[in-house]
Amino acid sequence: MKNIFFKLKNSFYFLIIPFIFSLSGANNANGAVVTLQSPTPKVGTLFDFVVEILKILIKIGIPIVAVLFIYTGYLFVAAQGNEAELKKAKTAFMSSFIGAAILLCGVLLATIVKNTIGQLGG
Repeated sequence: MKNIFFKLKNSFYFLIIPFIFSLSGANNANGAVVTLQSPTPKVGTLFDFVVEILKILIKIGIPIVAVLFIYTGYLFVAAQGNEAELKKAKTAFMSSFIGAAILLCGVLLATIVKNTIGQLGG
């Protein structure tokens, strides 16, 4: 699990670092400022980029969450009153619920941070 998280973290860095450099100006050998255009027209700032990534994750994550809830329902039915199996099903349900809440609140949190920094003049 730790190895998968490390790979995802590094993949995120490889996606975000070129974007950050594309928004900043760079000097060439003659001292002239060279600016790179964003490859996506809807993304102009780092926060817009994060919001777009979160929207993609939501489109992928919602079907996964639906499958997890269906699986959790199956665990409840298959438990048939067995306390150990019911505990496993309850844990799976809470994990699925927390994952769904984090997934759905991601865009909301990014928007709140963007608006707060915008109000502070950043």
